[in-house]
Amino acid sequence: MELSVNGRQRRAARTAANPAPQAGKKPTGTAAAPRRAGNDRATWSQAALSFLQELNRQDMEKQRKLLEAKQKGSSELDALAKSMKVMEQCRKIASRIMKGDKVPPQDERFLMEADPDGYKLALACRVPKEKPKEWDSVLEDEEEEGGSAQEAETGGETAEAPDSGGETAAC
Repeated sequence: MELSVNGRQRRAARTAANPAPQAGKKPTGTAAAPRRAGNDRATWSQAALSFLQELNRQDMEKQRKLLEAKQKGSSELDALAKSMKVMEQCRKIASRIMKGDKVPPQDERFLMEADPDGYKLALACRVPKEKPKEWDSVLEDEEEEGGSAQEAETGGETAEAPDSGGETAAC
């Protein structure tokens, strides 16, 4: 950096030529600067506030969509659980029919309405028995006792399988 006398003289001449405008600008500038700074802060604060409000709104929207998806998923899950329960009941009834046992007419009707193909297959694959076991309704058991009846019946069905005389269905 080079200092020259000519540069200092030019600057001094400029300041001497315009002393009044700078003096007028200083008070105005000092008074305007805090206002501008205050306005800038207020403007920035309002902009920041609106930005944060928008972010909060977007977050709330995402949370609402997630909640709706969970509720929809749980209703689908309930529907699937109900259909699985119906399928399990149909399987039990069809199994009893195929083994040649007697099932209540309401169970046969339920199987016929819920799974017509399964009903036809169970009748076609029925193995005659000399002493068929008479079963209580699967529908009543499931409604009254829940899981304990299901465990008891599964144990009963596996114990009955050898009693079928070793005959196997052609199905």
